[in-house]
Amino acid sequence: MSRVLLARSAGFCFGVSRSVRQAEALLAEGPCFCLGELIHNADEMAALKARGLTVIDAPEQLPEGARVLIRAHGASEAEYAALRARGARITDATCPNVERIHRLVRDAEERGRLPVVLGDARHPEVRAIRGWCRDSEVFADAAELAAQADGGPPSLR
Repeated sequence: MSRVLLARSAGFCFGVSRSVRQAEALLAEGPCFCLGELIHNADEMAALKARGLTVIDAPEQLPEGARVLIRAHGASEAEYAALRARGARITDATCPNVERIHRLVRDAEERGRLPVVLGDARHPEVRAIRGWCRDSEVFADAAELAAQADGGPPSLR
């Protein structure tokens, strides 16, 4: 007979679990908005939407003064500013590990360095990270970075 063993690490990571708890607590007070999909899990997102979570794609879609949740992937500095300008009541569900990366890229740029991000440039987390500095480079993976650094611009050599 075959057995299925569930790994101890199965389930959401710390940052995702934290953001879901924050969403649930916020929804207990009534409907609210979320800037982008809170997490990459269709079943969990459907459950949150059923409880009153409305996903918006940009700060301009938020009604003035509304409650908004920042997704686990974070948001750019400009998006925070745009939300504040709309009088949003912000609950920040950004993963603390992602917040740390935001500080790292901002600090690196302030020291005259060019932040380099590995990932999909279209992914919300990568877009949010890039939104904490004025200039950055994105590479799909370490191999692409290495290939570019070998013959790429002086800033990457």
